[in-house]
Amino acid sequence: RRRAKKRRFCGPGCLVFPWRSCFPSWICCWALICCQAARTGDAVEPSSSVQLPQCQETDYHYEYTECDSSGSRWRVAVPNPSAECSGLPDPMKGKECTFSCASGEYLEMKNQMCSKCAAGTYSLGSGIKFDEWDDLPAGFSNVATFMDTAVESAENKAESCDNSSWTPHGNYIESNRDDCTVSLIYAVHLKKSGSVFFEYQYIDNNIFFEFFIQNDQCKEMDSTADKWVKLTDNGEWDSHFVALKPGTNILYWRTTGILMGSKVVKPVLVKNITIEGVAYTSECFPCKPGTFSDKPGSSNCQMCPRNTYSEKGAKECTNCNEGSSQCTERPPCTNKDFFQIHTLCDKEGKTQIMYKWIEPKICREDLPEALKLPPSGEKKDCPPCNPGFYNNGSSSCAPCPQGMISDGTKECKACPAGTEPALGLEYKWWNVLPVNMKTSCFNVDNSKCDGMNGWEVAGDHIQSGAGGSDNDYLILNLHIPGFKPPTSVTGATGSELGRISFIFETICSADCVMYFMVDVNRKNTNVVESWGRTKEKQSYTHIISKNASFTFTWAFQRTNRGQDVSIRCLL
Repeated sequence: RRRAKKRRFCGPGCLVFPWRSCFPSWICCWALICCQAARTGDAVEPSSSVQLPQCQETDYHYEYTECDSSGSRWRVAVPNPSAECSGLPDPMKGKECTFSCASGEYLEMKNQMCSKCAAGTYSLGSGIKFDEWDDLPAGFSNVATFMDTAVESAENKAESCDNSSWTPHGNYIESNRDDCTVSLIYAVHLKKSGSVFFEYQYIDNNIFFEFFIQNDQCKEMDSTADKWVKLTDNGEWDSHFVALKPGTNILYWRTTGILMGSKVVKPVLVKNITIEGVAYTSECFPCKPGTFSDKPGSSNCQMCPRNTYSEKGAKECTNCNEGSSQCTERPPCTNKDFFQIHTLCDKEGKTQIMYKWIEPKICREDLPEALKLPPSGEKKDCPPCNPGFYNNGSSSCAPCPQGMISDGTKECKACPAGTEPALGLEYKWWNVLPVNMKTSCFNVDNSKCDGMNGWEVAGDHIQSGAGGSDNDYLILNLHIPGFKPPTSVTGATGSELGRISFIFETICSADCVMYFMVDVNRKNTNVVESWGRTKEKQSYTHIISKNASFTFTWAFQRTNRGQDVSIRCLL
């Protein structure tokens, strides 16, 4: 059986949030009962001997009653929880239920008029958006549940889930990493049909992630097809959209981890939750740091231009001090601030070495201890083609025709009679990135990383790039459409259909980790192995046991200036 950890109780003036455990068979509305009890307590009249002061505007706020059958409602004054006063304003007939404010406006409940948002703020009008997660926004709550087992007592398990929750991390909110079931819950009342949209990152199938909706009767809404959220590629964001019906909608983001030995599950990340269909918003939202709105009535905030910055709720962006970026001192340039590339081979079999600064360039060349960018243009002999390829007289290597072989240094030749080529890919030389590989940089907190190369080719190896900050994920993908054994071994017994092997080393001055991941048929990405801290040069092999489309991923992350990782040979 399951028990719910009741994290929060209702008080005077509370909203009704019917919590639900993680299985449909167990539904409870204890919060509704709690609120009824709280309201009963509120109904007790104060002693006639106590003279309460007259209520001031800061002691109460306005709310609308539910709409009646004729589409009418009332505006009523509701005392704030800490207020002790008398003489609340009388109820007043409210705006018709079909009323709504336009984007860039908010409803002033005092005069029941739509007003433009001030500069430095924005409003969606009929929508609300949560894109800042420094703290848990008002209206959201966490509820943890746990499973009783014969192995460990319910009491012990309850204690282990006490600190399990969704945790805000600035631009996103992160799920729990343990085997507790935790629901992030938000209730919203829609006056018309609407929708909910959010972006998420879900890379680990050892954690269950579902999104579902209940109505005010604790019944799950008709959205079964949208309940199970799809896995994403490592470091990539996907989005989820669900239509909402008029009335009360209680939204649940729920995760349950499955712990496998000592490995910790990768948490789910959620950001940019947008809910459409509300009649109005009673407040405008301040612009996030790094953005601004310079005009009243804005429906969104603009990004600050380069070399400027802003604080929360900014009307304009401020120039950074000269010689600095993000208002921090620019460091002297080092060999980590530039990289080299090779041009395509020319007809003479030569390649030029070109040096480029990593963009955006933050370092300074004019400091005494700074390194200068090495001169570009030096010509060197092109490295040979990789095995199975040959130089066809052009500037690139071409694959050998079917039935022919090459070691990469000579022209292709036919296999001897009675033999066949052993098909495969072997990458020994890294002059250019192979066409079936791609590289990227990802950081959930740092969009500047998005346009950078995560890995750089370096002659006889490929190595991780500099990235934009220490906690960037530097990603290298290799796509193989399928595997097939040679004709000579077709029908042979054994589970091995193919294999991938690579030689690598990591050089880290602090914490770092490299992940090797496999995706089959683009369905989900699993971490096969990971290595932390500095590792000497070594080889790793992964066996392929079925013919399918595979994507192999290497992801490297460093913290506190871990240096780099390199892959020397890939088979």
